[in-house]
Formats: sequence, C-alpha cells, structure tokens
Amino acid sequence: MTTTPEIAPPFFDMMSRIKLRHCASVGAGPRVLGRVWVHGEGKVHVGDGVVFDARNAPIELMAHRGGELHIGSGVCIESGASVEAAGRLVIGSAARLGSFCKILDNPLHPLRGDRHQRPESRRVTVEDGAEIGAHAILLPGARVRAGAVVPDGAVVSRPFGKASTVAGTSTREPDDGIASDPPAAEIPNGTWTVAQRKLRGAVEILLGTWYLHGCERGRHVRASGRVRVANQGRIRLGDRCTFIGGMIPTELTCGPTASIEIGAECVFNYYVTIDARESVRIGSRAIFGSGVRILDHGRGGVAPVRIEDDVWVAHGAVIEPGVTIGRGSVVSAGTVVSSDVPPDSLAIGNPVRCMSLELRSSEPAAGTRRPRGAAVSA
Repeated sequence: MTTTPEIAPPFFDMMSRIKLRHCASVGAGPRVLGRVWVHGEGKVHVGDGVVFDARNAPIELMAHRGGELHIGSGVCIESGASVEAAGRLVIGSAARLGSFCKILDNPLHPLRGDRHQRPESRRVTVEDGAEIGAHAILLPGARVRAGAVVPDGAVVSRPFGKASTVAGTSTREPDDGIASDPPAAEIPNGTWTVAQRKLRGAVEILLGTWYLHGCERGRHVRASGRVRVANQGRIRLGDRCTFIGGMIPTELTCGPTASIEIGAECVFNYYVTIDARESVRIGSRAIFGSGVRILDHGRGGVAPVRIEDDVWVAHGAVIEPGVTIGRGSVVSAGTVVSSDVPPDSLAIGNPVRCMSLELRSSEPAAGTRRPRGAAVSA
C-alpha cells in the first residue's frame, strides 16, 4: 500500500486541486499523482490529505445523479481503483484502497426482467482505517469494519470485520459498474435534452467508426471512448453495439485465422478484453461490465468460447477457453467461468457454481471472492 506523504508544496497542491476540480468539495492538502477521473451528475466530497496514487493507471470517482461519494481524511487510493456511488457511499478516514479495486453501491441491472432498469442502491461503507486489497470488489450492502483488511481479489457484499478475515463460502448479487443512463423518469423532458442525446449519439457513431475501423461493423455501432483493435483475423460487430469509454480502453485482439463475432445491441463497459486465437462468439443483447476478460486460449490449449443471447457478465469476471454460457444467464462479479453455464442460471465463484436464477432471485445477497483464494463472508 502507498504510504501517506508529507503535506504537498503550494504548487503541487494547486495542481492537485485542478485535477479534482469536478469534485463538490476538496479538503486541505490533497495529493494527486497521475490522473483522477471524476465524473457523473452526483457529488464527490474529498477530505483533508487524501492521496491519489494514479501513476500506473487512472483512478475513477463517479457519482450518479442523486448519488454522493464521501472520502474521509487521510485516505490513500492506488492506481486503477474505481469507486462508484448511485446512492450514498462512504470511505472512512485513513482507509486504504488497493490497486484496481472496485467499490459500488448499485448493481445497475436487475437479475431478471429489463436489465436496463436500475434497481435500488444499497449503502456501502468502508470504516476508518480499513484496507481494501488489490483487485478486491465491494458490492452493494458491503460494510468493511474499522481496521479490517479485505484480502486481495476478495468480493464482499455484507458486513466484514476482524472476525471474518478467514475466508469462507457464500453467494452474492452480481455487479458490473456499467454507467447506464438514469431511469426515464429522472431524465428531464424538452427539445434541448432530446437534441443533446441525438448529438451525443451521432458523435459516438463517428467515434465507433474511427476506433473500430479494422472491424466489420453493423449499423449504428457506437464508442464513447478508446477501443484498441488488433485484428489479424475477422471481427464482426452487430447493429447498435455500444462500447462505453472509460479510464482504461477495451481491447479486441484477433489472431490469424481466428474470429470474433458479436451480436446486435451488446454493451461493453471500459477495460473489457476479448482475445481470440480460434473463435469467440457472443449473441445479441449481452452486457459486459468493466474489467471482464474473455479468452479462448490458455495453459490448457485453445478452445472456442460461446456466449448466447441476453447474458450479463459482471465486473471483473473471467471467461476461460472452451466455455459456453447459456441464454439469459448472469455471471457474477469476480467469477472465473471454467465450465459451461446452463441457460437462465447464475454463475458464482471460483471454481464456478451455478444455480437457477429463479431460486437465486428469492435469496439474500452475500459475497464471494476471486481467483486468488477462497470466498470471503461475514
């Protein structure tokens, strides 16, 4: 973890404040090393002496409309971390957030029904002096108690404290961090708003043409940020595919004689990786959260990957070679999918376990963890 430096000189303090200019409030002595991406229509509050060490990768602070993100005094946040508030999310004083950790208080999509309708938020709190490990994920409902240490790669969505530092086994709601538009009732009416959205759509189609010029594209393919394409085979994108821009670009890599086929109306958050040596096929209307990795090659060799229609793959999940994910299924945050997932199932954990979405919809949320060890629970 990064150690807290001494108070920055006046010039450095001024530059740090410029980088944090989109925050609603900033305390004394902020220190920003690298880029901090502050966005959203909500409010971000930063306390005294907060350190943002973004030298290796940008840091994301996002508050959706009506949301509030509060970062206490003396907090240290490392490269690649992302904190996203749709309701109220609090990081306590002297807490430490490890590199590429993800914290968010809203899944942004329901398990069943219309996945573009945002569900209610569940408050997330990191108490004073707590530490969140590298690549850890805190989901809605998580509360990390004062002084607790969340292990690297853990996924947590319930109270977590000193008594729970030994890993256990449980389940939780998926989450992905896709920055969806606010519900229709929250969008103001008016000709100007409609014009703005049409203009934004036109710009994103132009960006899609630019960034994805090495691919076969359907109609109205959009990109709102960088997408890196390395295509030696064949990449086909269906109508109205959307690539959401962010602090780290999405990457599409297709080797010689390989193919990547993506169906219509799929949505990809930033920092998604698709790497094909043989074949990756994705159906229509699939949703992918940030940090998702899809590879058809690994230590065990090369085998095609198939993801069917209406699948939701949440933040930080890994899809391994030879896997088929059935229609309508959900892959929960941080899951490593190493075997087939039946249709209309929820896939959880590492090794992956599957259950019916109908059964899961009636259960409370909980937490698991990522590849580097067993699950964590309260």
